[in-house]
Amino acid sequence: MSSQPFGSLLEVDLSTGKSRVVEVAPEVIKYFIGGKGLGAYLLFKHLKPGTDPLSPDNMLMFLTGPLTGTPYPTSGRMVVVTKSPLTNLYLDSHAGGHLGSAIRWCGYDGVIVKGKASSPVYLLVSEEGVEVRDASRLWGKTVSETVKEVRREVGEDAHAAVIGPAGENLVRFAAIMIDSDEDTWRAGIAGRGGAGAVMGSKNLKALVVKAKGRKVRCADTEKLREVSRKAMELLSRTKFLKVRTAIGTSFWVEPMNRFGILPTRNFSRGFLKDAVGLYGEYLRAFVKRNASCYNCPVACGKIVEVEGGNVKVEYEDIALLGSNCLIDDVIKVAKSLKVVNELGLDAISTGNVVAFAMELRELGLLKDVPAFGDHEGQVELIRKIAYREGVGDLLAEGVARVAERVGGKAREIAMHVKGMELPGYLPRGSWGMALAYATSDRGGCHQRAWTTRAEIEGPLERFSTEGVAKFVKDTQDERAAAFSLIVCDFIPLYRPWEAVSAVTGLEFSEEDYLRGGERIWNLVRVFNIREAGIGRKDDTLPPRCFNEPLPLPPNGKFSVSLRRETFELMLNEYYALRKWGMDGRPSKEVLEKLELSKFFPEVLNFASGGGSSFSG
Repeated sequence: MSSQPFGSLLEVDLSTGKSRVVEVAPEVIKYFIGGKGLGAYLLFKHLKPGTDPLSPDNMLMFLTGPLTGTPYPTSGRMVVVTKSPLTNLYLDSHAGGHLGSAIRWCGYDGVIVKGKASSPVYLLVSEEGVEVRDASRLWGKTVSETVKEVRREVGEDAHAAVIGPAGENLVRFAAIMIDSDEDTWRAGIAGRGGAGAVMGSKNLKALVVKAKGRKVRCADTEKLREVSRKAMELLSRTKFLKVRTAIGTSFWVEPMNRFGILPTRNFSRGFLKDAVGLYGEYLRAFVKRNASCYNCPVACGKIVEVEGGNVKVEYEDIALLGSNCLIDDVIKVAKSLKVVNELGLDAISTGNVVAFAMELRELGLLKDVPAFGDHEGQVELIRKIAYREGVGDLLAEGVARVAERVGGKAREIAMHVKGMELPGYLPRGSWGMALAYATSDRGGCHQRAWTTRAEIEGPLERFSTEGVAKFVKDTQDERAAAFSLIVCDFIPLYRPWEAVSAVTGLEFSEEDYLRGGERIWNLVRVFNIREAGIGRKDDTLPPRCFNEPLPLPPNGKFSVSLRRETFELMLNEYYALRKWGMDGRPSKEVLEKLELSKFFPEVLNFASGGGSSFSG
């Protein structure tokens, strides 16, 4: 094993069955940190431009950050990085649980999978290295069945990233599931963007990790303990922590509904008149237990028992599978979610796709799909999508591709950005999220800059453009750095650059940390330009967001409109703050200032005013 504190990666080629350990240079860690940033560096450097995401040549990376598996609070997270089959863009899909920590405890800081096995396999990673094992008997099994079977073979203490039938059938929004909701600890989901389909395209059913100890290489153990202790003290003083622990993310259903931001009826409205059955307080009555990721005091996972087993219910599940489909009972949502998770689908995209299909039915544009509010029909349609049966084969392609095939009105009501289905916040009801969605590096996403709380509680004024562009830009940069550490989105951070210094032995200042986030954001932008010619034309919203006024609660008598020219003003300001051209490309000035050209001289070919891009 490496003596280097961070940057030791296990690379496995499924085509040959060979593996090796790759060491990442300390300079790369200094500039790209780990996790998201390291994934962006490796994908840009090693992926051939124009690679089909579902070809053997695509890379599938399970990466940790310098803080993963350490005493720093919420350090159990990991990220899957690949080229997305849903969007053809860069994809980083983050997951909680315990798998990331186990990877580091085995002495690796990530696992890179290349090639394609000739038949179904799973990988077993331990301190001794990696084994490629036959998984033919596991192909076709659900997530919990797969986890149970591999543990029976390798030990009950193993953690596993697995795909269900959706990943095997190359559903473009198939997820990678981390462990199972049947576990006593919190399961994780690398949900967004179709990483599960990439895994399926490689005939890889599971990545199984078995660690004996809990030791992480660290340059300065005492310094890390000190920073971690202060971080935990800060977290314990955070008042909202108790709300998270009591209700979890479902807390946000009620305020989002009250302010008219909750996706309802395929994003045509922002509130449900009788939504109490979806609120966190209602869910709380059915919670069997709380579940926590490694080294996290929040325990925000709320486990509900339904027919078929246990399931963890989150805000996004309730918003997309619930109100967006006019399903008004959280237990019905939980039943649908159990099917989604067992079959290995992304709940956000699934709820969006199903609601889209329901509206297409109303318009007479799609047959053999359920009506709004039909829970049993929803469950059956989810199953058809995972197995690509009947109309499910079309819907498995995602909202953007369905809209292009159906045509006409379908294009106006397809709720996606750059091919990724929108999550649980209406952009017309939250103008900050409108800009955040439009400029997100992986398509429609709320995790790059979540402005909603700032708009309903301050400091951003609601339905105003003032300060929005700066808030979004600064948050995107900071989150890019945080998602490279990797730590949870839900907590305040205490001097994370000091923690990174303690682990890696490299000097990090606050400026280094934030500059690193900005560098990562710009590198991903250049990757997306290289792969898909992304530019201003793509930094936009679905037509529904501009063309239809949004009725406001409590009764819809008043409405608000997001005018296209208002949005364009925010976008202009955002580009100016980033020092990008009005074409949406980074300037040579900013690429050189961030020293990206030092690692990749070719990035200057994609700068504003340049014409180079691959869009095959």
